[in-house]
Amino acid sequence: MSNQWFQISAIWAGVFVAGLLAYLNLTGDSRFAAFGAIAASAIAIVSLEHLISSKSKDTVRQQIYVSAGTILLLGLFTALSLIS
Repeated sequence: MSNQWFQISAIWAGVFVAGLLAYLNLTGDSRFAAFGAIAASAIAIVSLEHLISSKSKDTVRQQIYVSAGTILLLGLFTALSLIS
């Protein structure tokens, strides 16, 4: 697995853990606000990582992968929130 995929997977894992904690500990509008903050943080982490590192290869591709995975994970938590 390339270094890029390790970083993407680590961010997805962080999004999953943060989303799960928000799902279990928050209710109502505060839960959905937390989901939004988690999504924004995931994109910010990718952007900061590329800003700090000297490598800017595949920045947009990595942002797209992180965004898609984040939306999928948080979408599932949102669906669970709306069902329960």
